[in-house]
Amino acid sequence: MNAEWIVVAGASKGIGLALAHKLIDSGSSVIVSARNEGLLEKEFSGFDHSTVKIIPWDFSDPSMIQSYSNYVNETAGKIKGLVYCAGIQMTLPLSMNKPEQAKKIFEINTFSAMELIRCFSKKNMVSEGGASFVLISSLAAKEGALGKSLYGASKGALEGFMPSAATELAQRNIRLNIVAPGVIKTDMSAEFLSRMSKEQYESLTATYPLGLGAPEDAANMIYWLLSDESKWVTGQTYIIDGGHMIRG
Repeated sequence: MNAEWIVVAGASKGIGLALAHKLIDSGSSVIVSARNEGLLEKEFSGFDHSTVKIIPWDFSDPSMIQSYSNYVNETAGKIKGLVYCAGIQMTLPLSMNKPEQAKKIFEINTFSAMELIRCFSKKNMVSEGGASFVLISSLAAKEGALGKSLYGASKGALEGFMPSAATELAQRNIRLNIVAPGVIKTDMSAEFLSRMSKEQYESLTATYPLGLGAPEDAANMIYWLLSDESKWVTGQTYIIDGGHMIRG
């Protein structure tokens, strides 16, 4: 993979953190962003500023995404790739799915992701050779789970957005794909898993023939989608779930 700038939004934890380190290890130049500046500094301050740029940002406000993209462009120039790993996961029963909760989860999981695609897809934002954009969905958009209706809806909206967006972006030599992981052991899933009894946890893990995932499992797929090895791939959603969806 050429050492051109790749933006990883949500790089302080989980999948985004694993991906950022994999990209850096591969020789790519990476812009790492997340709300928690302290975590970003802890993970990335030791790298050369010519190959790793730390840009703290809160992605919960879609109206500020244009400012973020402009700042990235002014700081680093055109980008080769963009991955949106930022987001929140809520476990709420239907009775608590009030408009303010829906607004909060859709703003960071859905609207900011769409706005990043819009802003960075402009001609002056991407490398001459094109770019690869990757969004993160979830199995929650495809199967039922108690308390996950809002979260699943926010991810399902991304999957509905992607095919038409990918069609338009292909005209500018920009690829857009989605990775939809099953349960991966991250800080985001820890709260959900911690509420389970031992029996519930064992029941869940039994539905994953290859076990629950690690952040690196998703990062490896995203890395491929960013690379030239996937240059003929766009408009696809890749489920990575350790065999969860195909179990008999």
